[in-house]
Amino acid sequence: MIIVDTGFWVALFNDKDQYHQSAQQTLEQYPQEPLITTWCVLTESCHLLLKRSSSTYQGVEKQMKLMDVFQKYQEKFKLFNFEPIHLERIKLLMKKYQNLPMDLADASLVILAEHLGHGRIFSVDHRDFNTYRWKQTYPFENLLIR
Repeated sequence: MIIVDTGFWVALFNDKDQYHQSAQQTLEQYPQEPLITTWCVLTESCHLLLKRSSSTYQGVEKQMKLMDVFQKYQEKFKLFNFEPIHLERIKLLMKKYQNLPMDLADASLVILAEHLGHGRIFSVDHRDFNTYRWKQTYPFENLLIR
């Protein structure tokens, strides 16, 4: 499974995004591998798709396409569910990386990497995901084609 960050989803579903082609090419490189993200990332992605669209109608359409992916292709696109036990770790991560700062969506992906035992990720956020460490030691491996 490959972890997916907000910027990747936004780029994939917004053809005006500067990373749109990179996102498409990257996805094509991993046709058999399932993708996984968190509810925090899905929420942030929908918000940004709506906000960055030229009209509300287009934004809503892009949000619906993203939601359809998770509804129709459940064997390929997965959503990770948090437990209350994760909240303390999220707070610690946000405090540790407050200089970036780390938001809830990014913290959720560090938790997900720790759960999966790897940090293979699709992200356009190179600065942050080159800085973050899962299990306090391990770097993320960004698979996005540049």
